[in-house]
Amino acid sequence: MATLTFKRLGRIVAIALLCLSLWSCGLVNPRPPRAVVEMAIAQKLSQTQAVLYRQLESSVDPADLAQVGRIRISDHHWTTLANQPAVEVAGTYHLKGGQLTAAQRRQTRDFDLYLRRGDSKDQWLLLEPVLGRSGEVLRWQSTPLVKPEAASSV
Repeated sequence: MATLTFKRLGRIVAIALLCLSLWSCGLVNPRPPRAVVEMAIAQKLSQTQAVLYRQLESSVDPADLAQVGRIRISDHHWTTLANQPAVEVAGTYHLKGGQLTAAQRRQTRDFDLYLRRGDSKDQWLLLEPVLGRSGEVLRWQSTPLVKPEAASSV
């Protein structure tokens, strides 16, 4: 009888430890907030649009630029890049606004981002690889994420 109770107690303790360890993983390395992921995608989109418009020598009203919408995060996991903890976030998004056709607004686009926490609690950095001639990653460049309203007032 005492052996049966001891086994049952052992199972309960093992299950409790497993649950506690899984719960603590989320506290130690949490998923980045959806707003941070949206800012990162928007920042990359903005950089790409700026390069394209410079190449076309076109001046475009910022209100005419496409914006990020309907983000769906499908996966996130923590890893190490350049000896620093970073989170890889993958998923899909749609574009809205701008001069997009209905077909372009319906198109689902994939994203794969690397983010790292900044110096303050609410700061996140976007990590992007700097590639060498043969295509290997030479280093990781970090860029602070800027809120859209802060970027437009500069």
